[in-house]
Amino acid sequence: MTDTFHLLDLPSQAAAVQRLLRGRSSQEKLEWVAARGQIERVAVAFRNARPTYRFVSTIGMECVFFIDGDEFVFIGDHTTFTVKE
Repeated sequence: MTDTFHLLDLPSQAAAVQRLLRGRSSQEKLEWVAARGQIERVAVAFRNARPTYRFVSTIGMECVFFIDGDEFVFIGDHTTFTVKE
């Protein structure tokens, strides 16, 4: 089956992305996301911080996130959040 998922805005599509990628490794999740835009690792100044990434979709929507198990954890101004189904 061909994967035709169009990732335009990761935070607003996070529930569907998490369903689709559930059970895959973090590396597989990052590769899937990277195939749908640009992804880069960002430096985080916190000790023991998880690998954190900046994603820019093909239409220019940006977000910063890290992966915690099967969830994407998004980082915003003075907040972090996950998307639940």
